[in-house]
Amino acid sequence: ISIPTSSRTVALAPPARQNDRERRRFFDGFQTRFPELALRWGNTFARWRDVPGTELVGSHYITNHSIGVCVRGQRGVPCIETAAQLPAFSLELGLEAPLGRPDFPFVTALPLDTLEEANWAPNYDWLFRTGDRYTQVLARIVGGLD
Repeated sequence: ISIPTSSRTVALAPPARQNDRERRRFFDGFQTRFPELALRWGNTFARWRDVPGTELVGSHYITNHSIGVCVRGQRGVPCIETAAQLPAFSLELGLEAPLGRPDFPFVTALPLDTLEEANWAPNYDWLFRTGDRYTQVLARIVGGLD
């Protein structure tokens, strides 16, 4: 990016971004912290946890500015289609998260400088607890399991 000034042009570096290797290290550390947790590959930004009694997954994700959990269907099912079939009011109450954008429904995010690796491990517990709450609530409300 170049910005002209009155006497010269100043080149600005593009904002820092994670790469695939860093996201993989984040999730490797998360899985090491919680080895009993059955997660599967979603994409480089996410790992998925199947919700018992449903076709849903809790998507544990990392971005440049946060970590969090959202709800989605199985691979190949557009999130907006999944969101349209869910009981929004009940899930908003149970998950303590608004439906929000149907293409990324029911997001709970923890704002975090994820480019700083020192921030990862101290927040793995938050991600685990949030994902666990999502799994339990979705299994109960959508899957009919107690």
